[in-house]
Amino acid sequence: MQHVIHLFMPKSCRSLMGNRLSGPFPMALTRITTLTNLSIEANEFRGQIPVEIGHLMQLEKLIISTNEFTGPLPAALSLLTNLTDLRISGNNLSGRVPDFLAKLTKLGKLQIEGSLLEGPIPLGLSKLTNLSDLRISDLRDSGSVFPDLRGMQSMKALVLRNCSISGGIPSYIWSMENLTHLDLSFNELTGKVTDSFTNRGTVDYIYLTGNSLTGNIPDWLLRSNSIVDLSFNNFTIGSSGRPTQCQGSANLVESYSPEMNSLNNVQPCLKKNFPCASNGQYRSSLHINCGDKEAIVNGVKYEGDTTPKGASMLYVSPDNWAFSSTGNFMDDNINDDNYIVSSTSKLTMPNSKLYARARLSPLSLTYYGLCMHNGSYTVKLHFAEIIFTNDSTYYSLGKRKFNVFIQGRMVLEDFDIEKSAGGAGKLVIKTFITYVTNHTLEIQFYWAGRGTTGIPKRGFYGPLISAISVTPNFQIPLAVEPPRSGSGTNTSRTSKALLIGAPIIAIFTALVVGIYWIKRRRKNLVNQDLRALDLQIGSFTLRQIKAATRNFDPANKIGEGGFGSVYKGSLSDGTIIAVKQLSSKSKQGNREFVNEIGMISALQHPNLVRLYGCCTEGNQLLLVYEYMENNCLARALFVEEYRLALDWPTRRKICLGIARGLAYLHEESAIRIVHRDIKASNILLDKDLDAKISDFGLAKLNEDGHTHISTKVAGTM
Repeated sequence: MQHVIHLFMPKSCRSLMGNRLSGPFPMALTRITTLTNLSIEANEFRGQIPVEIGHLMQLEKLIISTNEFTGPLPAALSLLTNLTDLRISGNNLSGRVPDFLAKLTKLGKLQIEGSLLEGPIPLGLSKLTNLSDLRISDLRDSGSVFPDLRGMQSMKALVLRNCSISGGIPSYIWSMENLTHLDLSFNELTGKVTDSFTNRGTVDYIYLTGNSLTGNIPDWLLRSNSIVDLSFNNFTIGSSGRPTQCQGSANLVESYSPEMNSLNNVQPCLKKNFPCASNGQYRSSLHINCGDKEAIVNGVKYEGDTTPKGASMLYVSPDNWAFSSTGNFMDDNINDDNYIVSSTSKLTMPNSKLYARARLSPLSLTYYGLCMHNGSYTVKLHFAEIIFTNDSTYYSLGKRKFNVFIQGRMVLEDFDIEKSAGGAGKLVIKTFITYVTNHTLEIQFYWAGRGTTGIPKRGFYGPLISAISVTPNFQIPLAVEPPRSGSGTNTSRTSKALLIGAPIIAIFTALVVGIYWIKRRRKNLVNQDLRALDLQIGSFTLRQIKAATRNFDPANKIGEGGFGSVYKGSLSDGTIIAVKQLSSKSKQGNREFVNEIGMISALQHPNLVRLYGCCTEGNQLLLVYEYMENNCLARALFVEEYRLALDWPTRRKICLGIARGLAYLHEESAIRIVHRDIKASNILLDKDLDAKISDFGLAKLNEDGHTHISTKVAGTM
């Protein structure tokens, strides 16, 4: 739709908000030099913000949020020195947060959330002493130090979220008398929270979620009437401020340091990774009807999830699952936000009872599957956009975008339910393979400052989830029942029968086992080594692999390495996979196979190729990986027919991905290894050209094979 100008507005004011307008920035607007108020929020404008915007020197309010603008912010913005309100959130900008913002000294409101800009936060922001509302979130790359805000005594809303801010929280923050909303979540903050609180007013919301804060939790935070979230930190137990329960006045899930995990007097929810407390009673599936009552769908019971609150809370179900919710809807002027929403129209999709209601979060929502068997699982996330509509009403203009993480790994970025489903009121199910290694499954939904925040009204943005289904990809362990006691006569007869038949049975069994052992010795050696690693990764049958690869059709062959061929395949649920078939020519194929499984299963990172599972059936040694759509960096750079046009930002992104993967291998993982064979062919590229390191677990052992796998990994530090 071509953009139009609202001719019947005062010459000093232009609002094109929420009109589905597209194309470049409307240049006609830059010629109305009398403008004092310009809003083009929630449209689809693209391209760079023109330098001609500097002509609008009388502007006091400029709102260009929730568009698709790209490129850096033009320096011409520094000419708009009369600005009191600047909002540029939710765009696709590049470059750093510019230093020239410090020249806009009249600013009272500055919002830069989810615009894809890079850090650090400019130190010059300290000059903006008139600020009462500062929101910066989700900066990329470079870290930041805490900006000097001590001169901003009018500050009411301070949001510095996910900006990689390191160091401690300045003590002056707690003396800002007008502060009502403080969000410093998902940074790298360290040190202690002050024991004294001198704010004479009331801070309604305090979010310190997802940092590395240490020491005792101050009494004043736990006794406060504020909404407080201290989850995902590194606090310790002490005589002062020791919390006694998880579901109290503050959200404290996973708030304690790893050193506290060994203490028996600490509740599991306070410990890292939310460990199981059921003494070995594990579950192998999980089904939740998020935001609604219990439902039976296709014979499967989806457990009810109807707890209404969610600004800062932990709910633990008696059925061994939980959720943690963080955040409130800012600017909606409602004291009691809604965290469960109902469909605004009649739903006609199958199994509509799973989609009629949903759980909503303004910031972060984490579901836990507790006391799960370790192993590989299929996770299905059920979504339907039930707030925004397909009609011509204002409800049709909303855009919802959020990220999804499973076990700490991002699986969806800028996920738009309506776009993915092909419209509002339609279901879409996203399926993933994941692994549980510590009996806890964690699924997080996170709003990264993207999408609309005021359409159709405040309080409807953020992650929305309808249902969660988790099923095992392994055979469920069977319980061993204790022997039953019977009458003395029956016991005596049974004993005599066993006495006579036992020798015959033993001889026969020995013969059968001996033959079976000879035939299966090779496979058993592999399985023994796998059991020694104490892993329960996904197990695929040879039939599944053959069906996925069309019986290893040469047309599906996508690579050949030193350890064998690699085939593209498709599982029955549509998941695209890459199957590595270890060569039978290798003398140490079994051990190399076990070595790679052990190494890769223990090392999980967004920039490492993910292992889905394995197959040891027959004489086959097969590894099943995630499929990388753009093959490897070597092909992208050097093979003429497959060469990709990689611009400098993309090349930089690839280099950073490689660096992050290597940093994890070398310094951050529990098992620290040196790759020793980094080359372009071992750097794989996914559909978004994100780099992932491969073959980091293939290490050769001594020829004699006597060395135990865990002590003979090449490059181990």
